Amino acid sequence: MSLLDRYSDFVKERGKKTKVALVGAGQMGQGIVTQINKMPDTDLLLIVDKNEDKLDMARSKYNQNNDITISTNLDSLDDQDLDIVIEATGTPSSGAEVAFKVLNRKINLILLNVETEATIGLALNREAEKNNTIVTVGDGDEPVAAVELFNFAREISLDVIAIGKGKNNSFDVFKTPMDLEKEAKQKKMNPYMLTSFVDGSKTMIEMAALANYLDFDIDIDGMHGPNSTYDELNSIFIPKTSGGILENTNVVDFAFGVAPGVFAIVYSEDDYVNYEMEYLKMGKGPYWTLYRPYHLTSLEIPRTIMKLMVEKETQLSAKKWNVEVVAHSKKDLKAGTNLGSIGGENIYGKAMRVENSKNLAPLGIAENNILNSEVKKGEPIEIENIDITDNQLYKYWLSQNS
Repeated sequence: MSLLDRYSDFVKERGKKTKVALVGAGQMGQGIVTQINKMPDTDLLLIVDKNEDKLDMARSKYNQNNDITISTNLDSLDDQDLDIVIEATGTPSSGAEVAFKVLNRKINLILLNVETEATIGLALNREAEKNNTIVTVGDGDEPVAAVELFNFAREISLDVIAIGKGKNNSFDVFKTPMDLEKEAKQKKMNPYMLTSFVDGSKTMIEMAALANYLDFDIDIDGMHGPNSTYDELNSIFIPKTSGGILENTNVVDFAFGVAPGVFAIVYSEDDYVNYEMEYLKMGKGPYWTLYRPYHLTSLEIPRTIMKLMVEKETQLSAKKWNVEVVAHSKKDLKAGTNLGSIGGENIYGKAMRVENSKNLAPLGIAENNILNSEVKKGEPIEIENIDITDNQLYKYWLSQNS
């Protein structure tokens, strides 16, 4: 029976539709509204965003339920009887506020906001467990698409050596929204979002979230990020002793040239398995590439809604904390500077092993906080060098560290 059929049966047996709210009506949020509008067993009751034009645009995409509410106030969540809240702002501080509101009301939380997961994912996992509810990163983002490959490999008894994503943007950690304004306009994107792709922050965030769920690590700080074709992946992301680039296995990484999509490099020491794999046109072993050449971002969220309600399990929520995404400066910064947002003018993120990131500021914590001393271009920002706002994000981060 398909997931869609199981979900339909679940709703019939329960006797009521799944009730959903959305926070964030930007590019991803608009896609979510469009897709939920096509789900007959799901009602979207509330959309929250600070931008009234985006709210109106999202509201116009939804005609299934005349009682839908749009609001610029996050407290509107308190007035709704909900099964699921989808957080799609891409801002860690917003993700933390929404998480605190909904998880403590025993409402499930879907994050199309991997920035929050990479900052306080372990704390949110504990919060959800305490309240007997579920927090999960949504389908459509590369981390969950990669988890599907990981599960497939493990379920057929193959060892996963490395797992990661393709990257299709140029890579320049010092790029700013002003540099990319024209390209963003052509792509109908927020220039800050595009900058977070080009400066590498988004890739670092996504792979950190994946590592912390799988209990994997990174081979080197910043990861390798080589150029590769599909056919070359299984000769690159393998141990150095076998001719590859890895000092360690069970790692996450990324590659240019195979985007969009996600990959897993798997291994078998069994001669017959390797014979079968070659016979099935999978190349030459004993290392093999599993590859999914697409991920559909917000358009896949219906699957997350259905799986959450039917299977009552997370797709991705941190189990360990092996990788931290550390804030680095894009230029010489003076004391008193507001560090601004992820994908902004002043900071970018670099994935680092936790043991190498002690006393350094996570990218999500640094966002929109004030420097209290100078930092040189390209240097990591120390936690003592910023005056941190005492908000819900910071509280979760402190609890995670403890």
